[in-house]
Amino acid sequence: MTDHLAALVSSAGTGAYVPGRYDLWLRGGDRLVHLHEAHHAMLTSATAWGAALLVASQMPGWQPLFGRLLDRCRTTHEAFATYLGGGTAAALAAYPAYARLAQTLDRLLRPAGGAHRRALAVTAMARAAMQTPVLDVMIEAWPSPIGLGRLRRLDVPDERFALLLRSAGAVASAASSADVALRERFGPAALDADEAGDSSALDDAYDEAWAVWEDTVFAGLAGVLRAAGATVPPDGNAGHLPPAASLVARVAEVVPETRLAVAAAEEGDERLIGMVLQQARFWLGAASRPARFVTVGTDVGLDQVVEVAEANSRLAGRANLVVSARLSGRLPGAGQGGEASGPVVGVRTVADDGSGTADAVWFARLPSPADVEALATAWDGRGDLSCCVAVSCLGHPAWRTAWLPTLSAAGPIVWLIDVGVSALAGEFGGGRTVHGLHLDLSAAPAGITRAVVFKVEGVAGVWLAVADELGVELITEQVDDLSGVDLRMAGADWSPLLPVIRRVLIDLLSTEPYLDLRGRL
Repeated sequence: MTDHLAALVSSAGTGAYVPGRYDLWLRGGDRLVHLHEAHHAMLTSATAWGAALLVASQMPGWQPLFGRLLDRCRTTHEAFATYLGGGTAAALAAYPAYARLAQTLDRLLRPAGGAHRRALAVTAMARAAMQTPVLDVMIEAWPSPIGLGRLRRLDVPDERFALLLRSAGAVASAASSADVALRERFGPAALDADEAGDSSALDDAYDEAWAVWEDTVFAGLAGVLRAAGATVPPDGNAGHLPPAASLVARVAEVVPETRLAVAAAEEGDERLIGMVLQQARFWLGAASRPARFVTVGTDVGLDQVVEVAEANSRLAGRANLVVSARLSGRLPGAGQGGEASGPVVGVRTVADDGSGTADAVWFARLPSPADVEALATAWDGRGDLSCCVAVSCLGHPAWRTAWLPTLSAAGPIVWLIDVGVSALAGEFGGGRTVHGLHLDLSAAPAGITRAVVFKVEGVAGVWLAVADELGVELITEQVDDLSGVDLRMAGADWSPLLPVIRRVLIDLLSTEPYLDLRGRL
């Protein structure tokens, strides 16, 4: 499935979304690209038409249907993502049709109130457009892909969105009714905060009030659509979940290896943000290098690995060796094994690819803990040795028991966060204090601008996540929301740990093709 919604290009980089994943090629700068693609992911994750796209993306032979589904929601998606992504006129110049849509939406939504109400109103519009009976039609036709001719014209997102765009009075009326409903239940505080024009409307204390406001606008817009002949599920925001769950179960019977899933209930903001974060993939400079995979003791000798690493992996003139642990399915050059193939431990070095004309990222696998011990002994006195273990590896208890004592003895450990933040609850929880620190990587050549590190009192090692500014902010918020975690972003002495963090970061940015939180997807 290679058909992307329109890729957004700005001075800060490029982003492209396909249902289930969005790719970011960043060059530093603002948040526009990430925000735009994240809003695509949120709309897909929370609607019937989005679920239909995900189902079609997984079913063998359904590529033509996937393309048709994508085409019929393209305007809705792009208008929603462009408006909420905050695109500037200069950034949108390459997409004049979407720029005009954003301007139309701005005029349409102006009567809705402050910035937060306008954002909620456009979300209600997009959801109303995407909450069609498409999933019920897919179930009726199963296991054959549907023809879109089975849907009425106003049961297709872009047709519905166009109708709502022409219904300025209806949008203003729905927003006015939502103001009344919110004020009657919660008083005027949330509305006053929105009118203030600052960020106070986003306070958690107003979450329930804003949910009522958005639901009221959705109900009003759904009434407009129904009056015109469209079908909108009675439970608008969550009515698609039962048929979506049914279809996911059917997909699993055809494609047992699928990772497609659907929530049992409407997603809360925290869970939805976590889901969206897991769809982001940040591409790095190493993506252009070929990958080579060799095994110590079979393809190369340990002395060769030490010699090449000492010559090529240096930082400020000092040799820098990082022992890495990754799931084999996420390691370029290691074959096609997925998570079931388990973790692989080894050393990565950027060196000649064998042709004499280009560099490759070589991964020298260490087959056993004894090989790590032998490497540490051979490296002694040559330079620094650190370990970088992907958190996804910790989901393999037998590997964890066999390998972690040896890795901990070999050198300080940095745990690379490559899974959803919710998976850290078992490592961070239990009433422990967690210290955090934001790092500025704007000087890094790969374009990734931020990182965040955490250290958990009573737990060895530091936990590292690398992303852009928005990604790091969201990851930090998710850690702060973990049950039993007392997160403190100030007051800790990080000076003893910064050298190893720096060494691992430089190794990551020079050898990883991309970074994401999809280690257990």
